[in-house]
Amino acid sequence: MTDVRQAGAPDSDADPAEEIQLDLARAVDMFERPQVELGSNHGTFQPGIELCIAELESRPTGRPVHLELTLPQSEISEGLEERLAVTMRRYCDERSYVNDCSRRSTQRSGVRALRIGLPVTLLGLTITAIAFHLGDSDDPQTAVVDILGWVLAWLGLWYPFDKLIFYASDFVRENRALEELRDAHITVVARPTEQAGEAASTPDRSAEGV
Repeated sequence: MTDVRQAGAPDSDADPAEEIQLDLARAVDMFERPQVELGSNHGTFQPGIELCIAELESRPTGRPVHLELTLPQSEISEGLEERLAVTMRRYCDERSYVNDCSRRSTQRSGVRALRIGLPVTLLGLTITAIAFHLGDSDDPQTAVVDILGWVLAWLGLWYPFDKLIFYASDFVRENRALEELRDAHITVVARPTEQAGEAASTPDRSAEGV
């Protein structure tokens, strides 16, 4: 289960934190793909880090992040929050580096695509120019050739610029979310045991006999 909400009331000196709540079966499920337990009401199907990134990408507020993890008592040990914070920083740094490499590779691919795209564009513009100067503007065949030339000109530039600008922007957006998540304040909360919940819902029979 994942829940995202604004923590605290707005303050004049600091922005309110963006709070993300995760219910995990194990602490390592924050970074590993969890094991699915059929019939369980707890845990997630995706690594917790992926859910956090998805939430921050969909809500780019730029505010500090407070991450609250609910875990079984058996998974909580002394210093767990600090170990999670260290691993979080290492993970975000490494993934940001990989995204930067992928972004540069995608942009280089777009530049290489221009080697094919520019000749196609020039061919399309040439066809359009020939149709404009030599053809009859009222002739349907001339109009078809003119349209074909513009389509070729558009196709020659569409894919390279798509790789250079739009594909690369996906990595930039994810890196912004990783930057916010890297410095997140992590809090671990023990999950209430089912036995305690059943005891609270069961009436005290001894008090009825008094």
